[in-house]
Amino acid sequence: MNKQIVVTDWIEGKPKLGEFLKLTLSSDERRILRGKRLTDCDQEIILQLPRKGKLNDGDFLLTDKSNFYIEIIAKTEDVIEISSNSKIELIKTAYHLGNRHVEVEIKENTLLTKSDHVIVNMLKNFNVDIVNTQKKFFPERGAHNHE
Repeated sequence: MNKQIVVTDWIEGKPKLGEFLKLTLSSDERRILRGKRLTDCDQEIILQLPRKGKLNDGDFLLTDKSNFYIEIIAKTEDVIEISSNSKIELIKTAYHLGNRHVEVEIKENTLLTKSDHVIVNMLKNFNVDIVNTQKKFFPERGAHNHE
């Protein structure tokens, strides 16, 4: 396949027939809806998606080629998993991370943020447990970006 493939829109669900290329992207890369990318098999594609939302793990995208689709895969990233026996301590931690404009994924009993030594040092001021790990990272969207 030599011709560049242009990615034009999202589609609902996985198409039943066709060819699929996987595009693995970090949380930052999933926000960028325009530009050249290389799929997991090194096929160059051009994203020309409408500016609505962001790319999500498991999304399927329509291309300018008949029966040819792109599947989005969230990349595993280095993250800090933050937990505590105290809910109020987790809330305080989330507040201070947000105050520094740090992206955070909020789960039932944990917070996740990208690995950063400056943030790790700040977290030592709280009664929280910190674990460096690798996971797919899905930060909260900003308050003005909800649909």
